[in-house]
Amino acid sequence: MVEVRLLEDEPAILAAVGVKISQTPFEKGSIQDLYKECRDNPQESKKMVNRIMKNYGHMILGDFLPYAITVEDLTRFGAIYFWRNVNVHNLVFGAGIEASLRVIRPSRYNEAVGDLGEVTFQAYKRAIDLGIPEQDARYMLPEGTLTRMIFSAPPRYLIKLTNVLKNAPLSELQEIGEKVEALIKEKFGLEIPNETLPSEWKFWGKEEVEERTSLNFDLTTHSISLNMKVEASLAQYAQLVRQRQILCQIEPLEEIAKKGRFVIPPTFNQDLKEDYREIASQARKKQMELIEKRDPRFVYFLLMGQEAKSMIYGKGAGVIETSRARSCGVAQWEIRNKVGIPITEKLASYLELRKKIGPRCWREGECREPPTFRTRIQICKAFEISGGTWKGSLEELLEVLKQTYDEFVI
Repeated sequence: MVEVRLLEDEPAILAAVGVKISQTPFEKGSIQDLYKECRDNPQESKKMVNRIMKNYGHMILGDFLPYAITVEDLTRFGAIYFWRNVNVHNLVFGAGIEASLRVIRPSRYNEAVGDLGEVTFQAYKRAIDLGIPEQDARYMLPEGTLTRMIFSAPPRYLIKLTNVLKNAPLSELQEIGEKVEALIKEKFGLEIPNETLPSEWKFWGKEEVEERTSLNFDLTTHSISLNMKVEASLAQYAQLVRQRQILCQIEPLEEIAKKGRFVIPPTFNQDLKEDYREIASQARKKQMELIEKRDPRFVYFLLMGQEAKSMIYGKGAGVIETSRARSCGVAQWEIRNKVGIPITEKLASYLELRKKIGPRCWREGECREPPTFRTRIQICKAFEISGGTWKGSLEELLEVLKQTYDEFVI
């Protein structure tokens, strides 16, 4: 059962709850427990938020309002579906944070996944025991894996999201939409008008993704316009859809399942690849069985490593921000190679933009986050070479940061 609540407090306290949600293991307590911890230590909570914003530039913490919606035990798919709608192109504005499966190990899954959930969690544990980073091991997990999140937005945008969720074919999304709607009515006394979004992520059908990439620039930052084809895993999209400045128009979910393509993390050894392939075979069999019955719960059997096509659309400074956030050496390897570096290479052809784009060690001459989060397992290759003060060209830096990957088809 998905648990949806409304928290009211100082914005900095709610932002601190977001930080805790992102980094705290699930077994350490519920969102309510994390909120109590932040509320009981308000000065420490505010110091933590200000330190993160100042030292690391994670400015989303400054976007929180005096209230926020929290969702406990939604599926990873539910979270992606939610975040995909929050961006300037959909005219939906808001801020939020989800439990980061790059650092937190999931502990449960939606009961609809059944035996496959147990199989995938055992394989995930074996990978972790072998020293595989959490951000790679998760590729074997199903989208039915449970997570949690916090989200803050003006009432109008919460209303827009409730309309999207309530009209989705999946009962989980409908339930979240109905519960958020009830909280809005209770808190603000507002009725829910039927305001729809310009784009949607379809469950059924097939759509052709354009085979092109284009970037236009007319001497001013706000003139930038980007249309780019991306083929990447759902794990990568879980990060990319939270980049609120761009829109990911991902192909229909049915088509993702039918293609049966899977991205292999570069850290997997041969035994893990074989485990992964066997899990993918079982998962795709369940996907196709449910699609045959027109059962939307097939989305829970999609693996996080399953590949999807999309077009991403960006405008103005949002494209610059994507280059900065996603090409850095601490960005996850796939989003760096599929999104951040290709965008940076295109922007770099314009001399006026070169010192505004790319990793911080290039544009600012320093690195504030050499390790990936709190470990040194996936330390940035450029940092190993330069200590965070890159002296070479941007092109040389991007070549150092590029990483190969592989795929398989079931």
